[in-house]
Amino acid sequence: MHDTAAPWAEASSLLASSFYEILNEGGMSFEEFESRSIAYGHAAIADAISMALERKDASLCAGLPDGCKVHDMRPKTLASEVGDLRFSYRRARDAYGNTVVPLADFLDLPWCSRITPGARSFLVDAGADVSYQKAANLMARRGSRVSATTVMNSLRVAGALCAEEDAGLAEDLFVNGVTPPGEVVSEQVLVEADGTWVSLQGVADGEPDRIEIKALVAYGSKEEVGKKVRRVDCVHHGCVASPDSFWTQGIAAIGTRFDLSKVKVCHMGTDGEGWCERGTEFFPAKVRSTGHLDPFHVNRAVLSCFDADSRQGAWHVLDVLNDGDKEEACRLLEAMRDMGIAREKRSTEVIGYLRNNIDLIAVEGPSLGTMESENQHLYGARMDSVPCAWSRSGASAMARVISRKHSKREVPRMTRVRSLTPKRAKQRERKILAALNTGSTGKLVESVGSGYLPPHHASFVGMSADVRYAAGIDKGMIPVWG
Repeated sequence: MHDTAAPWAEASSLLASSFYEILNEGGMSFEEFESRSIAYGHAAIADAISMALERKDASLCAGLPDGCKVHDMRPKTLASEVGDLRFSYRRARDAYGNTVVPLADFLDLPWCSRITPGARSFLVDAGADVSYQKAANLMARRGSRVSATTVMNSLRVAGALCAEEDAGLAEDLFVNGVTPPGEVVSEQVLVEADGTWVSLQGVADGEPDRIEIKALVAYGSKEEVGKKVRRVDCVHHGCVASPDSFWTQGIAAIGTRFDLSKVKVCHMGTDGEGWCERGTEFFPAKVRSTGHLDPFHVNRAVLSCFDADSRQGAWHVLDVLNDGDKEEACRLLEAMRDMGIAREKRSTEVIGYLRNNIDLIAVEGPSLGTMESENQHLYGARMDSVPCAWSRSGASAMARVISRKHSKREVPRMTRVRSLTPKRAKQRERKILAALNTGSTGKLVESVGSGYLPPHHASFVGMSADVRYAAGIDKGMIPVWG
């Protein structure tokens, strides 16, 4: 690294002189002095960054490769965390006639960007906790002013990049047999899954006005920290998706934290919904998966059968359930219903619910039952706590970003290559082909289509268990891709 001690000391001295002049104006509180100093300092940093960018641009354009020439200079404004960056940059044309921006290429700045990558990351992080407008206000407090729409678009792009990465990890795991790079070694993984519902906007008459966010949390164990219980090595995953997509991507997400080849036991807690219970099907074949009906849902269901003055009957039913006499508990609830102690309609529904999930109730295993608070504090607090409505893609993007943030997994960032639109890419390809054709004895045939050949996929869905087991690859992973 370059020695920055001397320049830093010089810059600090100059800023100190400027701040001292502010103090000499007098008649201000420390808060006002601090605010003015920060504003002055941020403006100075923005100017310094802008000058540094122009210097780097000049340096890069002084050493362009053969056939690449500068053809114009343009002004650029980028919103940042310290204020607007205003600078000029040079554009060049390469040997094929395509536009080249040396500074943007060097910094991997996305095409047509109006905001710095750092500022965009700040907006994504803040927008996952507060409303779009509040996130914009937070950045405007010390940096550039942006609109709530800019925050929304930043989160949409981040969510789309998360979805692309999640799908890639799932394909690697379930099709190609490549396990994610999880480093935590644990023979046991505890998984809880549930859905939470948020309002949809712009729905047509007769269509559902709410949509389900499917979510899971996985961890190795629980430990007591003071009076609280903390989950160890926690990883989250949430999105709007079909059960198959959710679980393949969810298991892959778990694999980014846990080494799936070392996992031997999985305890999975659910509320009894069909898509939740299917989670055990997607773990490696060698993992012994056990389903559990979340005690919270069982307790709530049984309690809902009784009025406030007859709740003692509910506790009798729950005591029998917890002792392992599940069918006896169902018969007890039936008797209370027939005697008028329990609500007739609701009791009939709960009896059916208990019998349909009887193999998942009071199953021996570790303590689970944190998914309800998980949904409330992670997804509900941001997505359903204030009157707001979402599009399907916006809800899924937000859920993915929230789960990444609380898993401490990096949210993918837009790169210059990924931001290249298909139209711009096609135009660049045509210029290259035209340049290669010029003056040649024969003509190159322009490609038709994308030129991308997808990898061969084989589906084992519907085949016998023996065939699917024989197809297991990479330490017991079964490639079921429906």
